[in-house]
Amino acid sequence: MSSHIKILPQFIANRIAAGEVVGRPEAVVKELIENSLDAHATSIQLIIRDAGKQLIQVVDNGTGMSEDDAILSFQRHATSKIASADDLENILTFGFRGEALASISAVAQVEIKTRQEEDELGTLIRNHGSEITEHGRVQMEKGTSVAVRNLFYNTPARRNFLKTNQTEFKHIYETFLRLAIANPGIAFIFINEDEELFDLAPSDLRTRLEHIYGKEFAGNLIEVEHIHEFLTLKGFTSKPSFTKKHKQDQNLYLNSRFIVNKALSFAVHSAYEDLIDKGDYPNFYLFLELDPRRFDVNVHPSKLEVKFEDERALFSFVRKGIRSTLEKNDLIVAVKVPGALSESRTLTERPAYNANIFSSSSFARIKDYTNEPFSFKKHDGTGTGDTARIHEMFGKTPPEVNEENTAPASKDVLEGKIHKESDTDSLVSRNEIWQFQRKYIMYQLDSTLMVIDQHAAHERILYEQAVERLDSNANLSQQLLIPIYSELNPVDYEVVKSIEKELRALGFDIELHSKRKVKIKGIPSDVRIGDENKILQELIDQYKDYDVKLNLEKRDNLAKTYACKHAIKAGDYLTEGEMLNLIDKLFSVKMPYVCPHGRPTIVKISMEELDKMFARTGF
Repeated sequence: MSSHIKILPQFIANRIAAGEVVGRPEAVVKELIENSLDAHATSIQLIIRDAGKQLIQVVDNGTGMSEDDAILSFQRHATSKIASADDLENILTFGFRGEALASISAVAQVEIKTRQEEDELGTLIRNHGSEITEHGRVQMEKGTSVAVRNLFYNTPARRNFLKTNQTEFKHIYETFLRLAIANPGIAFIFINEDEELFDLAPSDLRTRLEHIYGKEFAGNLIEVEHIHEFLTLKGFTSKPSFTKKHKQDQNLYLNSRFIVNKALSFAVHSAYEDLIDKGDYPNFYLFLELDPRRFDVNVHPSKLEVKFEDERALFSFVRKGIRSTLEKNDLIVAVKVPGALSESRTLTERPAYNANIFSSSSFARIKDYTNEPFSFKKHDGTGTGDTARIHEMFGKTPPEVNEENTAPASKDVLEGKIHKESDTDSLVSRNEIWQFQRKYIMYQLDSTLMVIDQHAAHERILYEQAVERLDSNANLSQQLLIPIYSELNPVDYEVVKSIEKELRALGFDIELHSKRKVKIKGIPSDVRIGDENKILQELIDQYKDYDVKLNLEKRDNLAKTYACKHAIKAGDYLTEGEMLNLIDKLFSVKMPYVCPHGRPTIVKISMEELDKMFARTGF
């Protein structure tokens, strides 16, 4: 009887195993640069083409390999990093499994040139699909050059699963920066499509961060140093005033190896406590030094996941280190809100929320504000509200809010007031209205207290406006007297290229130039002139964050991004007229009950509910 179980040929086994090590071009970049670091290189050059699909080349000036070692390096589990099981308990190198080159050569065409200092000539080896096709000698400098061409050429199904060049390049770019940041004393060069993106000279960590992200970014970082008998935490974390709405700039290293650990990242975040707003995240570049015997990095070939001997103690150590750093730097200060703006100031001195943007038929009945900037018209008490629209709107059943003693405004609350006022009166023009903590608009409606979240309300208005612009390609732009140039990093430049048409529809009049420069000739009519670079950069950052977290369709993502970044913020002072105008606009949109993210824009607290809170049984 014949056997049904067979041992697979080595080249097939290599292709199967390669899936764990080489999932995308970024993994090749990571493995090759880490090999260069283990070879004690002081200069590393990365060259890519076609987002790594056509070429990934890493050139270093490390120790190099002998001819025999170069041939052996293509074999699976061939490594110089460990020799016994005991060595797994004391790993001090990036690589140790001996799988990288074997996995890469199984799914690509690989060329290695390498020479040790004592050798007169170097060794040249070409390996295609785990088979050595050429072997010879070559004249070269000391070090190693590994060129990986046509990745996944012999596994087309896997190549088809790769994302767009923009996405694959983004992963390579982020991995390169992580490795360059972790090794500031080493020179790094990054060349993409024959364009030099980075030429980083050896430096200290702060200088390396400054060279990559700029002086302003580095200037908002504070140094961390927390030392224990068995553990050290060093690096930089951001000032509480310099946070972001995403976690993309959170980098944690263990013995100089980049790792992903949600518990330790949360330890950093929790150390800030009430110093930052909910939804904000600090930027950090933190380096843990720990005895290798107290953790296990041999969990997955990517080596991103680490198991610790005592993760709870490590959590407390990291949190305490960050907290003590913040306290020593005297960063616990009260938030200062700009004072109220006087009516005598010029329009250019005040936030520009422009009502000209509301051009759809649903806004046509609004009288007093349609031809004036949103923030500047003082309400005269005669009213402007589209009361017929409000009556119709609240004739529908609004969504419920799962909060005790609060609920969205309903027909019952508003209907009585509507019948008492003329059709030309604003809904709230004859009621008390005030701003609470420069965050909420409060007004009394009969025996009910209405509360509007000013940011959520304006965000809903701007979102529907943005959707309308994107659908109609309206391109309502205010031109700048002098165009300005914004220089973007490679990833952000690719993002702008991918959404250029949509940005134009929103009102951004831009031109893309070489060397990742964007010429800004005009901005949307409701955006304040003077912060054009910041406006564009914040829009890009928020767009990327939503793309990662929410996986939105491109146009919906951009509409939500535009609304979020340009809406009135908590802390913005509003005059009575501005508050009334905001309410009128909210009552004129298609879905006024919630912001684009689903949060309520308006809630009510009735007198009856207040009486219950205070256990009142009568007058």
